[in-house]
Amino acid sequence: MLLADTSAWIDYLKGSGSPHSMRLRSGIVEREVVVVDPVLLEVMAGARRDSVVQTQRLLEAQHVEALAPRIDWIDAATIYRELRWRGVTLRSQIDALIAAVAIRLDLPILHHDRDYGQIAQYTDLQVVRV
Repeated sequence: MLLADTSAWIDYLKGSGSPHSMRLRSGIVEREVVVVDPVLLEVMAGARRDSVVQTQRLLEAQHVEALAPRIDWIDAATIYRELRWRGVTLRSQIDALIAAVAIRLDLPILHHDRDYGQIAQYTDLQVVRV
């Protein structure tokens, strides 16, 4: 199982053929992809008009994991704050939230986003190497 970040989904939906999109493709085929609410939000908010329904069906066909009440939000704030104290400012608080969920679920994250590399340096976040 792996948690796919928005950046991996964007690569996949664009048909980029990048290592991230190819790994996501194999994860979809193997039924090992987890989608969390913030990723659903980001991908659906950026969906093209002609592919909204298809994109939603694809995302919802994966293992969908809801956020835990409060703990994921607190853990995300802790990640964001503690990295900032170390001189690392993440570009997205949503990335901290997605990372918090991945850590709680003990899932590696598939991404194409520098925030997760920085988060992994200072937390228990696991990343998928492609």
